[in-house]
Amino acid sequence: MKKTSSKLVFYLMTGIYIITLAGSFIYNYLNGNQQAFYMGIVACLTPWLFPALMHILKIKMTDEVKILNVVFIYFASLIGSCLGGYHVAYFDKIVHFFSGILASIFAVFIFTLIKKQTHISNKQDYIIFLIFIVAVNLSVAVIWEFYEYGMLIFFNNDCINHYSTGVHDSLTDMICAFLGGLIVLGYVISYYRKDKQNWVINMVQRFYNKNIETFSKL
Repeated sequence: MKKTSSKLVFYLMTGIYIITLAGSFIYNYLNGNQQAFYMGIVACLTPWLFPALMHILKIKMTDEVKILNVVFIYFASLIGSCLGGYHVAYFDKIVHFFSGILASIFAVFIFTLIKKQTHISNKQDYIIFLIFIVAVNLSVAVIWEFYEYGMLIFFNNDCINHYSTGVHDSLTDMICAFLGGLIVLGYVISYYRKDKQNWVINMVQRFYNKNIETFSKL
């Protein structure tokens, strides 16, 4: 994706997010849905969580990463919590599936910056690389369940389905995230076996090029 077009897509998605967020406040206020209304306040904050983490880690985000962040939060936080998305069958599982894809891509980003190379040539490092991808993905999945449990405790929002399913919902959410991560893992393994570029590797390369100058000084 060219830089100019990616910026336009980012601004477009940001605009859609803001308009939908404003609409959700109006809709939930008029319908007296206090819980969804207050979740709109949470939806004002969630798009900033990942950029804040990147800022703390001194990592620069590419436009592609910014787009993925906005699109994912749009569905996971805004549509899901403010507009009843999580009441739709399997919506929650689809969101968790894609969270596994994004978390695994993030893991690849981080590992390449730690190693200061996009191609891992050492066999032992390669095995650690694959384990790292899975470990980061599952760690993010667990943190997400902590977040959902926090929604239950502090906002009485049972997005974790604690009262209806017990631990079943949490475990299936993490399984979905794991399965999503396997897609990224498959692309990574395919790249190393066939030495052929794919969309995951191309995205990682652009992210790496944007940040390596900073990390090479560490």
